[in-house]
Amino acid sequence: MNDAARLAALAACLLAVPTASAAPLPIQPSAPQRCPAAMARTTVADKAGAPGAPRIFAALGKDRHAALKKILAAGDNPNACHGSVTPLIMTASSGDVDAIHMLHQAGAVLDAPRSAQGGTALHAALDAGQWPAASALLERGADTRQDDDDGNTALHHLAKSAHHAHPRAQAALADMMLKLGTAIDQPGAQATTPLMLAIEAGNLELTAFLMDQGADPALRNARGENALAIARRRALPAIVAMLERCIGQRPPRCADNSAPPRYSTK
Repeated sequence: MNDAARLAALAACLLAVPTASAAPLPIQPSAPQRCPAAMARTTVADKAGAPGAPRIFAALGKDRHAALKKILAAGDNPNACHGSVTPLIMTASSGDVDAIHMLHQAGAVLDAPRSAQGGTALHAALDAGQWPAASALLERGADTRQDDDDGNTALHHLAKSAHHAHPRAQAALADMMLKLGTAIDQPGAQATTPLMLAIEAGNLELTAFLMDQGADPALRNARGENALAIARRRALPAIVAMLERCIGQRPPRCADNSAPPRYSTK
């Protein structure tokens, strides 16, 4: 099955099947709340092979599952920090779903330690456009309400991602986050909401989905802009037209669906 087929299957499953709790796991070891900042900017490969890196980092990669399994069985700490991140954050960013399961089963804490910037593994998966990895973390209990140092939650990270070639999968993840309690209009950095970030990213499908689920287009960011003003500044005629058509409807019908708005905080 190619990547496009996998993403289509993911979207169909997420939209059709209620979220279920993951199987019970062993008691997880305590973890520090945050990894220390790295002294210099490094790549993922640099982190794995750098001198002094815990050996678990060298076992990360889709071609190294046997080594990772052996190291975890030997009792190596799945919550170790190196280069400002954890093995789970690195794995989420690379989209290695199998390694996510292995690390979590061995005791990796889903939302801690955070990166040096306050990000979680879920944030890393979303920033990298790794939708199956994000789904795996959500299914295992990642907290969508956790925010980073800029005040952005998982829904903000999803909305601002530049990776929106698969809008159905993205909307399915947004739906999953809202069902798990994420506030649809929570302000993040510069008082921006997920709706505003979706517009900034030029993501028509996610913008329409959030509107249909009750996002408030009248809210303003720190620059005093509401949703329509952002779309006009970004010169996005399709989004401008959609917002002009949808704003004021009760309930809105912006996307090509018939689901009622379920998540309005008003």
